[in-house]
Amino acid sequence: MRTKLLLLTLILIGTSLGQPPQMEGRMNRQNMDAIRIWKLTEVLELTEDQVVSFLPLVQIHERKLKEIQGEIKVLVKEAHALMEKGEVDQKQVNKFLKQYAEKQRDVHKIKNDFITGLPEHLTPEQQLIYIGFEARFRSDLREYMKNERRGAKKSLKNEKKRK
Repeated sequence: MRTKLLLLTLILIGTSLGQPPQMEGRMNRQNMDAIRIWKLTEVLELTEDQVVSFLPLVQIHERKLKEIQGEIKVLVKEAHALMEKGEVDQKQVNKFLKQYAEKQRDVHKIKNDFITGLPEHLTPEQQLIYIGFEARFRSDLREYMKNERRGAKKSLKNEKKRK
């Protein structure tokens, strides 16, 4: 069972490393998703059965959230365009506020449905770890990127000094 989990992890890492090189200074979104899934699998210590049942649900959940967030971005752009025209009245603002609040309710419902479904797939300990995983992962990623930038800046300064 461990070997299959290890094999799945190696496949995820292999696909992320087998991608075309990143553009200078930019992280590839697909690589980041693969690393996040790999790290989630590692941190939660998922069994093979949990990997098969839980990870697809995570991906579906994230797709739904991205879709709603895309709709929110469109709504915000429309509101900004209306503001740029300078023809804003309270009736139009109320319409946008209502639509925005509705989208936020949708986001909350999607997250709530996902969280309440965790006991079907994860142990109680894994559920608690999962709740804090996203914040920890983002924090670690931010720290890594900050250190990478510092390293890149130092190497650029060193390179300029050499010339």
